[in-house]
Amino acid sequence: MSTSLYHADYEALRAALRALRVQAGLTQTDMAAELGVGQSYVSKLERGENYVDVILFARWCQICKVRPGLALDRLLRV
Repeated sequence: MSTSLYHADYEALRAALRALRVQAGLTQTDMAAELGVGQSYVSKLERGENYVDVILFARWCQICKVRPGLALDRLLRV
């Protein structure tokens, strides 16, 4: 698999994370506060300027009140 930030799988991941955040009623600023990072970091993640690691993915899902495994299954359409 390509490790490019612009690979279709990473684009799908970013879209899923953004959708989770929006569905949870959180702004980028809200998410940043929950993660303990700056709003610009969240923006960069959603725009594809930074990789999303597994710990960040799990924490993001928890903040949005979604089980990380369920979110991953949906992403991979398992």
